[in-house]
Amino acid sequence: MNKNNPIEDLQEIRKMMEGSSKFLSLSGLSGISAGLMALIGAWFAWTEIVHFEKTYMINYLAGAGKQAEKDLLVSLGLIAFGVLVTALSFGFLFTWLKAKKQGLSLRTPLSFRLLRSLIAPLFFGGCFVLIEAKHGYFELIIPSTLIFYGLALLNASKYVHVDIKFLAVSEMIVGLITFWFLDFTNTMQENATMMLVLWAFGFGILHILYGTIMYFRYEYKKS
Repeated sequence: MNKNNPIEDLQEIRKMMEGSSKFLSLSGLSGISAGLMALIGAWFAWTEIVHFEKTYMINYLAGAGKQAEKDLLVSLGLIAFGVLVTALSFGFLFTWLKAKKQGLSLRTPLSFRLLRSLIAPLFFGGCFVLIEAKHGYFELIIPSTLIFYGLALLNASKYVHVDIKFLAVSEMIVGLITFWFLDFTNTMQENATMMLVLWAFGFGILHILYGTIMYFRYEYKKS
């Protein structure tokens, strides 16, 4: 404590209290990397959809239209899984580096509470998406992932910087917009472009914006 400067003492106490109730090691670079991975994944998904559309008539006339649709869904599923794994890997790496720089450990009760608050909505959202796929409601998968992801972030926001609430609400809004503009009279291919653009905006652009703001607000001046 500094007896000559009580303002500094109050700031130090506030910082200690915040550190005990908030997970402050989450790096803005994690958000940026997740957004970049999503954009790269969206580009690969777009190339798969374009290829599917170019060869659709040939496959249809050859009686292989249904198999081509299944192959497309498998490819898109693998791309989504790859994006998830790489985004999580880079997210963990940047967060671990920030925690190491701060002299903090990631293995704390607060970290586990944060994970639990994220996993619960994501688990039920994942189950919901699998049920949609089982019943053939593929058009609903993208808006569902955006909405449940936003709910997961909102549920975890009490353990991190309050700024994440804006990302959470934005993700849910984009999910609702995606659902609103779905045209169920169109085929899945006809809806694919619009859904992919909104998915790339939600998981790509919004993450990059959020990560950039977080980095320059909380990390840049301290690095």
